[in-house]
Amino acid sequence: MRIRLNRKTLFLWIWCGLALYPATISFAQQSASGPNANAPATASTSTDDRLGPVEDRGGCGDILSSALQQDGDTSPCWADIRAVDRWNTMSLAKGPLVRSGPGFLPYSEEGSSAFNFAVGGVGGLLYQQNSNASAYAGAAAISGHIERPRWELMYEDGGALANFMNDGSNLVGLNRAALRANGNVNPRWLWQASATNAYGNDTLRLFAPLDYRTVGRSEAPVAETVAYGLHSGNLVDEQEDVQLGTAGSRRSRWNFAVAHTLRDYSDDGDKIQSIRGRANYIYATTQNVALGFLAGGASQDGSSPCTLGGAGLLALMKWGQNVSLNLSGNANGASSSCGKSVEFTGDASLYVRAGNHDDLYLTGNRDLSDGLVENLAFLDSAGGGLRHRFTRDSSVHFDAAAIYGADPKTNIAYNGEFEEAGITYPLGAGFLQETSYRHFQVSKIPGGDNRNVVTFSLWWSPRRNRQTSFARP
Repeated sequence: MRIRLNRKTLFLWIWCGLALYPATISFAQQSASGPNANAPATASTSTDDRLGPVEDRGGCGDILSSALQQDGDTSPCWADIRAVDRWNTMSLAKGPLVRSGPGFLPYSEEGSSAFNFAVGGVGGLLYQQNSNASAYAGAAAISGHIERPRWELMYEDGGALANFMNDGSNLVGLNRAALRANGNVNPRWLWQASATNAYGNDTLRLFAPLDYRTVGRSEAPVAETVAYGLHSGNLVDEQEDVQLGTAGSRRSRWNFAVAHTLRDYSDDGDKIQSIRGRANYIYATTQNVALGFLAGGASQDGSSPCTLGGAGLLALMKWGQNVSLNLSGNANGASSSCGKSVEFTGDASLYVRAGNHDDLYLTGNRDLSDGLVENLAFLDSAGGGLRHRFTRDSSVHFDAAAIYGADPKTNIAYNGEFEEAGITYPLGAGFLQETSYRHFQVSKIPGGDNRNVVTFSLWWSPRRNRQTSFARP
């Protein structure tokens, strides 16, 4: 089913009344990538602690995490480790798995280490306006997690080599990897560093497992998936970031971060880089509400240069264990190449857990385009979806997203839509299967595209010997 989205009405209800911008520290998200809720209690995890420990999310929603037998109880999800957003929105204050409470007090026991791998096959059919194509790929994924009382190191890598048949047979590859490390400098200072990289044929990303971002206690495909496959050649997509945070008190935290991103479409001769810096402060007014401010700047070069800097507000809220809302936004002074002298940037995410089986999310974002689409200085995006879990390892999901941007020099607009429906379930003996239908419709500079993709994925891992048959608690 294709969802028709009117960009004016779509973005109006998201932006209206919301002050938005990506929040680095997110108490309301309550991701599984945080302190162990079952760890021994300390003074920093008392009932008076307004920034209390995070609860178990109860399993990962992305196929690579599931294939590697990862869940919220034992190891970080693929979506948690990888910096899939243009700015890494991982909560610095919560870890991911550093054994520390809100005061960053390390626990004495040493954590566990784990190494997993999975192999699989992917087959897909592509139906588009001018021609049809198919792809048959062999895929593999590995993950490693080393945990110690004061630091941890995580690594994941997933790659595929495919026979892509479109006007002949073409051998293409795609590899995506992530490395993250974090730890305690001392009982009150926490550091985190990460590096992510994707290299390969851009068209193959149509068939590969999608990029995800964490929303509340679930995972959601990033809205920018609309732009997948716009380039016929190879690309390099990478990000590096460093963050440092400190607990000012039981209720407050400071965070400082810098990041670098690069998108290089080598066959198209298009290369865009961006650098960001940010500082933010947040104060928990109650156990369920935190307010704060942020300030920073960013600069993007390439075909759409833009430099901006400013300050804004953020608000993080939750209602019980089932609803969370994150809002943040900046008013920025901008260079003339950005299109306007004042530019607004922001981010919002809403998560709702309905009972024991269903997760609902909504997201909205406005930020530098980082070269996702040439000639755009800024990109607006919105997304929403629903996931129903039959058991921890089996689920069905529906997702939709849209992006919009305009060339500041010509005012020519770009917009795109993405929809996906998929089902994941275990077959036993270490096998996991996913079937999905994806629809991409874009109106880009200078033309458009309309693609429908059906994929079949089968993964096997020797560590998938624990097949759960219960619904998420």
